Amino acid sequence: MLESSDIELEDERLRQLDILADEHAMTPPELLAQYASGSFGFHEAVHTTSIVLDLVDDQLLHHPAIAGNSEWFRLAARASEALFNLYQAMGAAQLATHTHDEGKRPEDLNASNDG
Repeated sequence: MLESSDIELEDERLRQLDILADEHAMTPPELLAQYASGSFGFHEAVHTTSIVLDLVDDQLLHHPAIAGNSEWFRLAARASEALFNLYQAMGAAQLATHTHDEGKRPEDLNASNDG
């Protein structure tokens, strides 16, 4: 079973960040600023996390082949839990950027889902 160490994951994250920055013709700090909490890019990542979480739950956890095997179900459930935790952590980061905006209407925060 594949399990990466924290050091391996951090090395991969930094490599990926460099690749993404190059693809966008930016430095890593510029890229991170463009995708910071509150940005459209950040919202896009939160939304994608939600979609993938729903797919794992609906298409894997509820699939007879997965439900019929305890190891596969456990792996799919852990994937679902990890995605849920990612979604919650990103949501908390989003809320933290708006603590000073309490009491404002969504349209005043530019947070409307109307586009």
